[in-house]
Amino acid sequence: MPTYGIVVEGDYDSAALPEIIKKCLSSDIEIIARPCGDKSQLMKKFPGFLEAFRYAKGGAPVDKALVIRDADNKNPDELLKKMKSKIAGRNYLDFEVKFIIIVQELETWLLADENAISKVSGKTVSRVNEDLESISHPKEKLWDILSVAGLPYTAEVARKIAKESDIFRIENRCPKFKEFKQAVIDC
Repeated sequence: MPTYGIVVEGDYDSAALPEIIKKCLSSDIEIIARPCGDKSQLMKKFPGFLEAFRYAKGGAPVDKALVIRDADNKNPDELLKKMKSKIAGRNYLDFEVKFIIIVQELETWLLADENAISKVSGKTVSRVNEDLESISHPKEKLWDILSVAGLPYTAEVARKIAKESDIFRIENRCPKFKEFKQAVIDC
């Protein structure tokens, strides 16, 4: 079974993204998630986590490493350039490293499937008819939708929504998701 190491911002990401990655691959996979706490901590800590991934699979390297952060209204290309510069000169010959920027946040993808939100919340939720990748604060939007349904937004709720989500609906509603899916699939 392949093993992926992922470095993410926080608990919501480390709960939900493994579910989404498994859906992208349509196969069984082990995922070692390393949450950093927030964006600034991710930018400081990810090189160290990549080094640790060399030995994370019972002393052997992971098969692939993904460093995933939210764009949060910043230019994704500039963020990618900055992330890549932090490991310039380091060789990861044992495994491939991919940097992924989510436009805007993980919650953008969770908002894409109202059926998944409805199933997890136990209440019928209407479709968000906005351009999801243009919503400035998708976490707040999801928080509001869930609070109307009487459900607090937690990492476990994020995981459940991700697990119930239709990957094709996310892909159709969030064009940048295709880049994430391709980065997960490519080896």
